[in-house]
Amino acid sequence: MRSILVTRPAGTDDPLVALLEARRYRVHAVPTVLTEPVPFESGGLAGCDWIVVTSVQGVNALSVIPSGPRFAAVGAKTAGALRARGVEPSHVPPHPSGAALADSMPDVEGKRIALVRASAAADDLPERLRRRGAAVEEITAYRTLEGPAASSALLRDALDDPLLAAVVFASGSAARGFIALGGGPHHPAVTIGPRTTAVARGLGFQVIAEARAQTAESLADAITEAVPIEEEEHA
Repeated sequence: MRSILVTRPAGTDDPLVALLEARRYRVHAVPTVLTEPVPFESGGLAGCDWIVVTSVQGVNALSVIPSGPRFAAVGAKTAGALRARGVEPSHVPPHPSGAALADSMPDVEGKRIALVRASAAADDLPERLRRRGAAVEEITAYRTLEGPAASSALLRDALDDPLLAAVVFASGSAARGFIALGGGPHHPAVTIGPRTTAVARGLGFQVIAEARAQTAESLADAITEAVPIEEEEHA
């Protein structure tokens, strides 16, 4: 049985773990990055025209849901988290990425937009919105912790697995956290998208596959294509 190391923050609760186990991989779930909330007063966003959320964590960080603004969500999972809070998003882009969200949002020129997201988030989303004439207020709803100490022993155990075939990174922070915990670029990597690929390659990893979309299902498909389970079984 070939092994895959998943570094996403949810650990064994991440849906990618179940998807890979269903495809008969052995999975090591080792969070190399974690998030912690940053308190802020979401009621103060009531005067915005739009509130943009780029993750489920961002939705959960809203202590109250202002009734005035329209909401935009980066993808289906984030949109689902909004619906669970009683909000129907006014916009979800055709592809789940910050660039697609910024480019496809309607009616942004001259509008006040609150962007609720992580401290280490990329700049492309707010910059694209500003180029389209929006007034963007960036709200840090949670901060990213790279290389959490609690994952050190788990990572050592995973790296001792002789059948470990690939490491999965869903963010550049996860790749940096992996190195911070004492890992090295000795195993090939599978990434969630171009930005993560660039970070992983900059750290010395050989990236053997990149997900076509930023979803657990697409990551699982990329892993299956790059690391076929049959190779180990028929070796």
